[in-house]
Amino acid sequence: MALTLFDGLPPYFGNKRKLCPVIFNRIAKFFQREQWAGATFVDAFLGSGAASLYAKAQGFRVIANDIAERSVIAGKALIENNGVKLTESDLHQLFIPNPDNQHLIEREFVPDVFPLRHARFLDNAFANAKTPNQRYPLMKYIFSVRPYSKFSSPNAFNRPFESGDFDKIKPTYLGHIKDNLKSPLEILKREMLSINTSIISNGQKNEVHKSDVFDFIDKVDGNILYLDPPYAGTLAYEAEYAVLDTILGDSKTVSKFSSDDGADMLDALLAKAEKFPLWVISFGNAGGKNDLNKLVEMVRKYRQCEYWSFAYTHCGAMASEEHKQQSREWVLIGYKNS
Repeated sequence: MALTLFDGLPPYFGNKRKLCPVIFNRIAKFFQREQWAGATFVDAFLGSGAASLYAKAQGFRVIANDIAERSVIAGKALIENNGVKLTESDLHQLFIPNPDNQHLIEREFVPDVFPLRHARFLDNAFANAKTPNQRYPLMKYIFSVRPYSKFSSPNAFNRPFESGDFDKIKPTYLGHIKDNLKSPLEILKREMLSINTSIISNGQKNEVHKSDVFDFIDKVDGNILYLDPPYAGTLAYEAEYAVLDTILGDSKTVSKFSSDDGADMLDALLAKAEKFPLWVISFGNAGGKNDLNKLVEMVRKYRQCEYWSFAYTHCGAMASEEHKQQSREWVLIGYKNS
């Protein structure tokens, strides 16, 4: 499958774009491809939406969940939505002066996060955007002018950009310099095209929920449960994306899954997931902090398990060479004896 399907997804630390073909090839060993159309793929940690979008393209009915509004907005725009594409008229509506504009971004995040002109546009545009389909292009806009790999670090990009010290900005951020010099409409038109590429129909009634993951798996059923939790001992999304969450009115405390003993949370989740015939788990070694053998033992407390390990680097722009060499991604499949 052409990976252009993923063009409309948000950039995300834990995205699974390149790993999706590998994951679904492993799924086919336990759940035959001819059974996929209409079967239910339950994604308990939607994140960037890559796994859910890939499952949707393969014909699965997708039921996805995330506690973060940023992921829910993306999911409703791309997973629930089976065909309503953005138009230039949708974009132009974002520029209408809105008397309810609270100027939050201009007050709180200039110049450390956004240049003034982009902040002013975003404040007014968010006041106009009431639905996920309207808000999602603005999320993509934010990621185009703010490097997601340094989202919480003003010294890496925005301060030198605002002061004109371009030589202090790493070459990896050249694209963001160019984007910050573009007009809001230019950026939105480009993002509209990428988002529309990812809006597809699979003929199914797909759903995106926003709830605690333990409550979510209690209330839904499916053929496959996919678990891609925040990895223990890694950067917490709530910390790295705090600015975006504040803009969306969705600030949260750091997830317990991200703590050093976060694997215990996964164990508790598996204990509640017996009703799902097939478990598919993605997990990472956090540069050597996590132990694959312990994870396999955890799954085997409940059912049979097969597993694979791959070299895989998340967010290469901010990872050290040593971390890249040590980084591993694991895929585990928990299945019941036939």
